[in-house]
Amino acid sequence: MSKSRLFWQQCICLAFIPMTIGPLQAQEDGDKPDSNANLALEEVIVTAARRETTLQNVPVAVSAFDENEMERRQTFNVVDVVNNVPNLVGSNNIGQGTATTVFLRGVGTTESIVTVDTAMGFYVDDVYIGRQGVNNFSLYDVERVEVLRGPQGTLYGRNTSAGAIRVITKQPGEDFEASGQISAGKYSRWNLKGSLNTPLVEDKLFLRATAIVQQGDGYIRNITLDKDVNDRDVWGVRAALRYIANPDLEFLLTADVSESDENGLYASDISGITRPTTGDVFVVVSGTDQRNQGEAKGINLTVNWSYSDAFNLQSITSFRNTYQKWNLDLTDQPISIFRLWTINDSDQFSQEFKFTGSLMDDRLDYVAGVFYFDESSFSFIGDEINLDFGPGGRLPLPFFERDYDVNTDSIAFYAEGTYDITDRLRVIAGGRYTEDDKSLTIDFKVGGTPIGFDAVGGFPAWDTSTLNALGTETELKFKEFTPKFGFQYDLTENIVSYLTYTKGFKSGGWGARTNDPTMVVVFQPEFVNSYALGFKATALDGRARINAEGFFYDYTDLFNTGAAEQGNFIVSSNDAEVKGIELEGTLRVTEALDLFGYVAWSDAKFIDVDPELAGTVVGEKLQRLPEWSTKLGFTYSWPVGQGNLSLTADYSFVKDHFTNLENSVLVKSGDISLFNASIGYAPGNGRYLIALSCRNCADDEYFSQSLDFAGTGFVVVYPGEPVTWLASLTVYSK
Repeated sequence: MSKSRLFWQQCICLAFIPMTIGPLQAQEDGDKPDSNANLALEEVIVTAARRETTLQNVPVAVSAFDENEMERRQTFNVVDVVNNVPNLVGSNNIGQGTATTVFLRGVGTTESIVTVDTAMGFYVDDVYIGRQGVNNFSLYDVERVEVLRGPQGTLYGRNTSAGAIRVITKQPGEDFEASGQISAGKYSRWNLKGSLNTPLVEDKLFLRATAIVQQGDGYIRNITLDKDVNDRDVWGVRAALRYIANPDLEFLLTADVSESDENGLYASDISGITRPTTGDVFVVVSGTDQRNQGEAKGINLTVNWSYSDAFNLQSITSFRNTYQKWNLDLTDQPISIFRLWTINDSDQFSQEFKFTGSLMDDRLDYVAGVFYFDESSFSFIGDEINLDFGPGGRLPLPFFERDYDVNTDSIAFYAEGTYDITDRLRVIAGGRYTEDDKSLTIDFKVGGTPIGFDAVGGFPAWDTSTLNALGTETELKFKEFTPKFGFQYDLTENIVSYLTYTKGFKSGGWGARTNDPTMVVVFQPEFVNSYALGFKATALDGRARINAEGFFYDYTDLFNTGAAEQGNFIVSSNDAEVKGIELEGTLRVTEALDLFGYVAWSDAKFIDVDPELAGTVVGEKLQRLPEWSTKLGFTYSWPVGQGNLSLTADYSFVKDHFTNLENSVLVKSGDISLFNASIGYAPGNGRYLIALSCRNCADDEYFSQSLDFAGTGFVVVYPGEPVTWLASLTVYSK
């Protein structure tokens, strides 16, 4: 049976889901025992459509997790979200504990250079985070995390062709409350977390403050340096002031800062080409003392003005800075073959005015706005290359230094509306117009030194004028319109269906990770035409929630970078097709027992790949897109003594898939089978919670990142985190 035929058969099965739920709904409409009345799942409110609505009514594939759900599933940072969302594959970026690389439905970005934008939008309180270098946010004192699957070009803009991850923090409230948590676990890891909410002026002014510290040793043993590496050293604080001027007008001022200083993430060479392997991916021989420093800070002002049901205005003003400084041995050798030195420093300013409301006797709900984004980024990249010099050692080449300055100005206008044609049928229409202006300057020097990361510049070799002489554009302008159309139909009171078409795009830029000016290339924006058919059902008196979506992507110029045989990185933009089906749900079996899980199938292929790249730089399959993935878990709670004991356990399976663009068989992920569990006890007054948890409890071994430079003498992998455990005590003020 062809895969295309299989896909359409599964879409037909998806269309029959409402028929399966129908008898359950009919049973509900008959006899409804009172015993079920208090077993309904809590209603989930999301803002995925840029306005408040319930999860079951928004015509978008969304996975949402509130504070309790994140705690139960041990979701402590953005990377931890990965195993809880269908078709979401991710990890720390190569060698960088502060950075998150995610691929959603096979679409993502591994490149962290400032000349390339991400394909996944990251948002904190509706503020777009332009760089993925410092985006592995700690999820503490967070109200909710939403993962929007699929292109979100209308409401969220460019660079969301894969989807969007939204972190919504808790806002200051009227009641005094405080909490603190201390935890300790394997690898000498310990965490301190605290939050405080207090009114400053009754009914007018409120303060909320949060702090977190995370420390611990690493899980990789470096036998050359004789120490454990991949340690953890992070701290951060956030404070928010909320002022209610009157019932219709409020101001929210938020400031945050976080820093990390870690012993990098080490790769393991499994090729056996340059040296014998250690036989254990958690044992490395690199002679480089890696450091990975990161800092993120920002200030945001949000103004909410509710003029009437027909008109509400929100203004979001933000300034952020992200800074990274790191060195990496990409080869895992006592004397590195290739060592990379990097500094990234980005300032961004954004201003958004968003209008929402209901018109035409509440038949039309609309969202409209204007968005401005300005980013100035500097990057220093140094390449230290040591050639094989026979048994005597290695011969260093002169140090290669590149300084980049990239400036981006982007402005967009957007609008989306949902109109009720009948009580059951709604039409969805919207669009976004975006203008991007980008400029690039490069200075390349030879013969400097990376000591202290402060390059003592060598002699100039080439610069921006060289690129201009070669005909390479260093100023780019993109103008794009991305529309959205669809229908939403209520099959019954509790079963919603939708059919949508969405166009998304990711901004173009420069492939510039090279020392050769002739290989600096301009790549155009990538475009995706996305088609989705979905169902959202609530059954069994609200005790069951089942959401499903089938999707098809038609990509033009899907951007990726891969490793070439010459030992350099090559930009690849190819057309592609992606299709899949996702099903996720929650069931409250009894008052004490909840079940949750998902299953996802997907398939993708590149189309018309450049023959010079096919089979070398570009494989047949999209990277980090498993054909099958699934998760099944439960939470069970019961009274013990004067308190309550709760147990959560889940199992996830991700089928073996390629971890790089080249489809290297040696660095396939392996089948990933993860078992997680946690148990917690809360005494009767509810002020204390004692918990013990483990992740990857069965100690499954798999790969999350890789670099295949076999032609240069190494193939390295980054293993997933091994088994860990954590014991914690949380204290609440009430």
